[in-house]
Amino acid sequence: MKYLSRMLYVSRSSIGLDDDAELQKILEVSRRKNPDLEITGILCAGGGHFIQILEGPQENLIRLYGIILADPRHYDSVLIGIAPIKKRIFHNWSMGYLMNSPDVMEAHRKQLLEIWIGRTEARELVTMMKQFLEQLDR
Repeated sequence: MKYLSRMLYVSRSSIGLDDDAELQKILEVSRRKNPDLEITGILCAGGGHFIQILEGPQENLIRLYGIILADPRHYDSVLIGIAPIKKRIFHNWSMGYLMNSPDVMEAHRKQLLEIWIGRTEARELVTMMKQFLEQLDR
């Protein structure tokens, strides 16, 4: 069963602040491969930062994120979240692209990381994991 999900991550770019040719290569490959994976989304870039929202079957998103983690053009990647959705926002975009200034991208990255760090769900998840482990010890 395919669970339609949305994923958001942030990462830093190792390809140089203004390497438009490399960014175009990323977009070209994404636009070619994403339809077969049923993935849509948008890549925001600027100032050495990537912020990306992807939508599609959850299994495909997780596999793709593994590829992104192994890609040397990305580092310092943080998965902000992945959640089930009923409807796509980017249903017609195999991969949209938005360029922002370094200041805007840094501000968005900082804001997203603050939200991610402060999520109560993360604390709840750790509590659930601890409770599960305690049950295994019995």
